[in-house]
Amino acid sequence: MPTDPIITQTLFDESATKNLLLELAQQIGQTVPPAAHLVLVGIRRRGDSIAESIGEHLRGIRGTLAIGSLDITLYRDDFGQIDSLPRVGTTVIESSIDGAHVVVVDDVLYTGRTIRAALNELADFGRATKIELCVLIDRGGRQLPIQPDYAGHFAEVAPGQEISVRVPTIDGAWGVDLVDRSAALAGSSEVGEE
Repeated sequence: MPTDPIITQTLFDESATKNLLLELAQQIGQTVPPAAHLVLVGIRRRGDSIAESIGEHLRGIRGTLAIGSLDITLYRDDFGQIDSLPRVGTTVIESSIDGAHVVVVDDVLYTGRTIRAALNELADFGRATKIELCVLIDRGGRQLPIQPDYAGHFAEVAPGQEISVRVPTIDGAWGVDLVDRSAALAGSSEVGEE
């Protein structure tokens, strides 16, 4: 049985993470035209919490806006390679995104494969006028030509390390940690994500 990853450094505590969320909301609020039909779509499991938080800030600036969530499990390019039966969650987008200005929201941008899957799934819900990407943390290491339009922070990550974002709905509080997966996997035969 694998051990939990070892937190090597807290990059952002709750207060600092909330400040990043506010900054992202301000960037989106200043960039997206006021007349645009703005839709925030968070990628489950943590991107949807981030989208909700950004949406709360934006409602104070723009009034009403739509917030949805995507479960990309069935759209992953490694779906057929997953050994165990994957847990498929629910995608919730209240209406068509035809003509909307959609901002896809995720916690960490790494290879770009999660975002590619999200874009494929979004196409099933209509044809947006524009789709942008917002991430709390960009850790580099892209395998696909995908870049964020809005990023809270760029973090340099060494081999064997990952970024772990904490959200209140899952983890009890906001935060961003640098974790060492190599130490946790040293005694395990299982391979980590990505």
